[in-house]
Amino acid sequence: MKHIIGVALVLMLVGCLDRAPPEPVLQNIRPAKLMTVTSQAEGVQYNFTARLEALQSIDLSFEVGGPLHEMPVREGESIEAGSMIAALDPTEFQLAVQEAKIQLKLAAQDLTRKRKVLAENGIAKSAVEDAQSNYELQRVRLNKAQEQLSDTRIYAPFEAYVSRRYFDTFVNVTPGTPIVKLHDLTRLQVIMNIPENLIATSDPKEILRAWVEFSFAPGKQFDVSYYENRGEAESLAQTYEVSFVMENPEGLNLLPGMTASAKIKMQRTSDATILLPSSSLTPTPDNKLAVWVFDPESQIVSRRVIESGTPTQAGVPVTNGLQVGDQIVVAGGSQLQEGMQVRPLQ
Repeated sequence: MKHIIGVALVLMLVGCLDRAPPEPVLQNIRPAKLMTVTSQAEGVQYNFTARLEALQSIDLSFEVGGPLHEMPVREGESIEAGSMIAALDPTEFQLAVQEAKIQLKLAAQDLTRKRKVLAENGIAKSAVEDAQSNYELQRVRLNKAQEQLSDTRIYAPFEAYVSRRYFDTFVNVTPGTPIVKLHDLTRLQVIMNIPENLIATSDPKEILRAWVEFSFAPGKQFDVSYYENRGEAESLAQTYEVSFVMENPEGLNLLPGMTASAKIKMQRTSDATILLPSSSLTPTPDNKLAVWVFDPESQIVSRRVIESGTPTQAGVPVTNGLQVGDQIVVAGGSQLQEGMQVRPLQ
């Protein structure tokens, strides 16, 4: 009997040796996107879409009317200050100047003759006064005729870009009718719409730096400076139009209507120095906000309650609960549990 039991034990041991060891049960390690908490001491950056406008634009017109005789400028052309833009047919105005000169000459002769007669007591003094008044009147008429002749030509008041021609030659134009639109493109306005909450809680003096980037000039940044902001909001979007100014750089043909990506870095006066993306926040059962903090040694996460300020376009300001250098989960936090091991995503 003992022999049978011994054989059975040996067989059992051999069977155990033949079996493969059980595979270890692997924990379900979730991937997680992390970020390292940094200080905003160097400023908070805001991104906007901007459009370009000319800092100065004018519609030029004639102060007199008549047939449009010359218009040498073309749309899309850059012209120097003082360049002739357009000219009316001067014939009628030249005749008016000639007539005014003749009338002034006759008035001068009449005044001279009557002064001589007055000296001989041949006429009343009032006749000389009338002749003097007529002479002054004819001189004014000559000046006016000469000014109107001069007004038959208009010139560029500054170095300009011809944006639009409203008429072609030989068209009869009236005084004050715009003939051409000019842009001063030596400097450009950079216009962006900024949300009301940022307008209400910031000051232009807090701007550390502002610049624009263009898709057609990759890798280049162009500094801009604050110019002005409109005092009324857009009725639908509740945003305020804010203007910056930039020098028109060499090597680029920047024109009104082009779009740009605007960046504004501001040093906010708020006490908060940490900004988090809203995707990193999760609610707690007692309606507080928390983040998942990652421990790089153990690779596990733990929930930490934070205190936050008013969210901005740049992120959610954190006033308490985190320190610079902490690593937090910024995506997928709703799938995590206390003490869960995670795998950082690169």
